[in-house]
Amino acid sequence: MKPRSTPETRSFSAGVRWLAVWLVVWGLSGCAALHDWQRQKIYRPSVLQGMAEWQRLLATRSDVSALAVDAVTPGEQVQVLQVAAQPGQVAPVRVFYLHGTYRHAWQNLGKAGPMLRAGLDVSMPDYRGWGASSPRVPSEQSIHDDAWAAWQALQAAAPRDGDGRPVRWVIYGHSMGSAVAVHLAQRLRGTPAYCALVLESAFTSFPDVAEAGVGWFGRQLTLLGGERMASIDAIGQVAPPLWFLHGSRDDTVPIALGRRLYEAAPSPKHWRTWPLGHSDLQTDPTGAYDQTWREIAAGCRP
Repeated sequence: MKPRSTPETRSFSAGVRWLAVWLVVWGLSGCAALHDWQRQKIYRPSVLQGMAEWQRLLATRSDVSALAVDAVTPGEQVQVLQVAAQPGQVAPVRVFYLHGTYRHAWQNLGKAGPMLRAGLDVSMPDYRGWGASSPRVPSEQSIHDDAWAAWQALQAAAPRDGDGRPVRWVIYGHSMGSAVAVHLAQRLRGTPAYCALVLESAFTSFPDVAEAGVGWFGRQLTLLGGERMASIDAIGQVAPPLWFLHGSRDDTVPIALGRRLYEAAPSPKHWRTWPLGHSDLQTDPTGAYDQTWREIAAGCRP
């Protein structure tokens, strides 16, 4: 059965191919315009048409709210969607959800369904360039900065559950977001900041994904840019437990790359696969994906 093509799959693959073509056409000039174009093609951020659209979306769901966080650049903001498993209550465990390329946080709400059904509240930052966050051509550095700014703001809020205990955190990253999650976890090493690190459709590095998609030439062209997202360099420096979730029919990030990252990770760790694609594990009809999130939640509850 052929894997189902998704907008994110098409975006990521097309971005790598166009990057390869235009790097040659433009003669690898190194100019700022070329670097901006490279990043735009790699990340393909989805934006909302102003704050009016953002407010209209928020008005459609009573269980969703938004938090505006100051970015590292003065005058710029990161918007964080916050979704309650049970409206009006604070769950004992919350997921810090780091999304991938293309889709903004609101478009990823469907993927949060199994987390919510497991009783986990979900906080989903949009990096600058996505959703209603400040506009910019994103870079690896700006994405990491935005994840850190959102994380710090949420920790400063110091949410407590219904029994008055501090909320515990799961750091979750999907696709590109898996690399952001690994980077954040590495930064938090040595602190009891999170109770689980969950990496879905994860990869070793952008150059490895490019090579898997378009061959050796794609890898070399990717290396000429500055975007690496090299989780393989940091995975040994994160605190377990780790959960790796991957679709065996993933045609964007080959399962072999996820497995290689898993093998390099510290224990305890868990590896789970489904006969699904890159962005659709939450559609698993067997209930096993939902059960995995119940297990993650159970391991994190006080």
